[in-house]
Amino acid sequence: MIQIKHKRSGKTLKINTFWLRDHCRCGDCYNVETKQRKYNLLDIPKTVKPLKAEYIKDGLQYEVHWTDGHISVYDIDFLHDAQVEHVVARAEDSTVRTPWNQPFIVAHEDQLRTTLVELVSTEAAVRKIVQSLIRYGIAFVDGVPPNTTMTEMAVRRIFPPMKTFFGEMYTFSDVQDHADTAYSKQYLGLHTDNTYFCDAAGLQSLHCIRHVNGIGGDSFFADGLHAANELRHRNPRAFEILTRVQVPAEYIEDGQYHKHSAPIIRVDPVSGQIVQLRLNVYDRAQFDSVSQEEMQDFYESFRDFLEIVQRIENHWRFKLQPGTVVIFDNWRVFHGRHAYTGQRTMTGCYVQRTDFLSKARVLGIID
Repeated sequence: MIQIKHKRSGKTLKINTFWLRDHCRCGDCYNVETKQRKYNLLDIPKTVKPLKAEYIKDGLQYEVHWTDGHISVYDIDFLHDAQVEHVVARAEDSTVRTPWNQPFIVAHEDQLRTTLVELVSTEAAVRKIVQSLIRYGIAFVDGVPPNTTMTEMAVRRIFPPMKTFFGEMYTFSDVQDHADTAYSKQYLGLHTDNTYFCDAAGLQSLHCIRHVNGIGGDSFFADGLHAANELRHRNPRAFEILTRVQVPAEYIEDGQYHKHSAPIIRVDPVSGQIVQLRLNVYDRAQFDSVSQEEMQDFYESFRDFLEIVQRIENHWRFKLQPGTVVIFDNWRVFHGRHAYTGQRTMTGCYVQRTDFLSKARVLGIID
């Protein structure tokens, strides 16, 4: 270990010397254009040590001469910010995500909406949508002509659609094109999509392009982050169980058999922050991932969570109308719909999580 003084905070950093050598950012070690390391880790001798080290540039940089003959110069702010305790502290202090219930989100609805005209003509509208998705997990684009082509254009202005066996853009009604309850007129409770995928879609978009000769079909949304935070506060043991127990899910139809197991609540192993909610009572497969002795604890924890999710004050209910595209975070926001009559056609697409977060980083909304 080596001790380095961080001038701005006055803290002393204790840093592993091999980590320090591995994080040299000189032109021989790091390609500043591709942002990639240039070497194999085994190129650094296992026993590499600092021969000489000194502060330069008024204590803002640190120069190290190594036993392998290499010389490294480090920005001490970079070394400070890269330490795990500071990464965790930044995550705990972050206000980038705002949990919500129904009264709160309705009061902030103006922050969620833009128009297609604004979206195609200004970068500010793109940023507003992405900011809303990061902060609240939901956003709307109004003034979109009710067809699949224009819906795709609105989404592609921000993100590339994700291709699945449903297609890139999907259009569905009550015709049973797939083995899914969504392809019906039935009530559909709060859920996230793709629990049976190894990597569930990060975002989902929906656009009601037609509803005639009938009533019903109101959509409703609930913030899983808000519900999970409440469970963590109210019943920490139930929260811990739901972050640990692997819940199997599956999707089966002709030519398709998808199956995956993961916890209902996934937390970041470093920061402890909630990363993903995975909730779908319809897609649950045979539950064989824990012993029968553990089942009761799981079911009680799951029921406790569902009771929070299904509280009416946590539901934001409205009817999707032709002309409005809703985009929401499939790792955070639960969605459902009421039963309906008549002829109703929906269109939309998924977006990969990595493309969503990449856009948010490019725009400087998240780190």
